[in-house]
Amino acid sequence: MIKASITNKRNITNQRQTEVKFVYLFLLATLVFSLGSIPGMAAENCNSNLMGQIFSAAEADLGAIGPNNTLIITDIGSPADSYVYLDDFYSQFYGRDLLYTKNLLTVQNSRNSPLWFAFFDKCSGNCTYIEVSYENESKISYKVTENIDFDKLSQNKKSKDAWSEKVNNSVFDGHEFAILTIANAWATEKLDYELMECLEVHNHFCPGVSSGYVLANWMEKNYPLKDGVSYTVFACPPWCKDDVFVKRWDTTPGKGGIWVSSLTDNETEALGGSPAGIFVVTDKNAGTMKAVALGFNFDVVSEKCGIKADDPAWVSKYLEDLWLMNKNNWDTKGLVSVISVKNIDADTLKKMELADNNPYVVLGLLKPAGNSST
Repeated sequence: MIKASITNKRNITNQRQTEVKFVYLFLLATLVFSLGSIPGMAAENCNSNLMGQIFSAAEADLGAIGPNNTLIITDIGSPADSYVYLDDFYSQFYGRDLLYTKNLLTVQNSRNSPLWFAFFDKCSGNCTYIEVSYENESKISYKVTENIDFDKLSQNKKSKDAWSEKVNNSVFDGHEFAILTIANAWATEKLDYELMECLEVHNHFCPGVSSGYVLANWMEKNYPLKDGVSYTVFACPPWCKDDVFVKRWDTTPGKGGIWVSSLTDNETEALGGSPAGIFVVTDKNAGTMKAVALGFNFDVVSEKCGIKADDPAWVSKYLEDLWLMNKNNWDTKGLVSVISVKNIDADTLKKMELADNNPYVVLGLLKPAGNSST
């Protein structure tokens, strides 16, 4: 009887140990399943060599990727969960002796945008565009290689029409203009890195963002951004230029650095036809505020850059960009104009910031009806 009792106790103990092990295994399986369901985790585990496949696919079409001939444009890190590939991307990038400041432009994009890469070879003018999918299975979903040498594409009407057709067919999934302009400007070796930083925010290269770069440099030259000095921007009217100020001066809306409003056609004409905004320069050390209203005349650019009336937009805009990239052109008469410079105080600045106030009216440069007060 005693032996039977001991045997039963042992059986019960073994059974309990088995049940505990089962519970542990169940919890472990649940944990593994939960990790796999975390956004990005499944993609990371699914194919850790995706970046290697992308670089290899580009090299198959372009040849060796190296620091002297390659520019990579990509939105990696912006599309949802694409950050899981960043380490692998940079491993491939630096493994080919590429340089962050010379061979890469990472553009900002929305979370619901596709993850894409454009590999541009300066020597041949060829560009390999690659999109990947990584929600369920990590793989290259689209790849195409095209020659985007601007000189070749814009050589004659036939070549212009051929590329325009590819633009209309979205050969680079809608990124044709961005890739062509950025890559060709980079190939000139005259594209400032600081301007490239602005293109990261704006995600394409156009005369609008170029004008912002010119205006920013004009302000910094005439009202130096020294210690204790800050700018408040009134983007009125707004256009692509204003992304430059956000990047260059950290004038974000959340910090009260930039205020956006529009002008009517009558108001625009009353301000000389080409107002570009108001820049309030605050010098804390001197205790002063100046409101500098500037104009920017795109007609000057169009007249000087060599565009033709029948040029497609991708040709005319890139030629304007090239002209504006040349710092020797920034002092061209009429390009940047000073509409007004006024000393103001903190109360005036607050009035300019109010939603129902036109900042030009607050400064006395426009009458409430939109007519110039001068």
